[in-house]
Amino acid sequence: YTSESLILTPGGRSRTLGVPGEDNLKGKGISYCATCDGDFFTGKEVIVVGGGNSALEEAVALTRYASKVTIVHQFDHFQAFQHAIDQAKANPKIAFIMESELRSFTGEGALQEVSIEHLPTGKRSSMRVDGVFIFIGYIPNTGDLEGIVKLNERGEIVVDESMKTSIPGVFAAGDC
Repeated sequence: YTSESLILTPGGRSRTLGVPGEDNLKGKGISYCATCDGDFFTGKEVIVVGGGNSALEEAVALTRYASKVTIVHQFDHFQAFQHAIDQAKANPKIAFIMESELRSFTGEGALQEVSIEHLPTGKRSSMRVDGVFIFIGYIPNTGDLEGIVKLNERGEIVVDESMKTSIPGVFAAGDC
């Protein structure tokens, strides 16, 4: 094939926790997209994992559906813009479990329970929950492009204001 230009759009994928039960329960209570799956949890209790803008904004969005949203975050502070933090804290449907991480997911055919570890003490507890939404970052699908176009330290394709890559005639767009 020949062309005068090429647009790379390899996309990306959500970062996972990599804990027991996650792979088996993806799409069965574990989601990475509140817009896609939020309405499946109408009237139910969910957890949002993360502490950045996406996690807090999606937690607020999920309150349109869920009866309760609990944000679980590994640090004692958020890495989000102050307006996103304020909006989440002001929402009466949102609770917070700080300095904690999910350690496992369990359920027969669907998510039923999570194990949560409080990092400073190492104490683990279980929580029954209908859904978990994971917002801990995004990984660009650019592994096959290493050494071909310039990538930054996060593996994203480096472009200029016109979306041009390091190769003349090659452009990039989207989550990559």
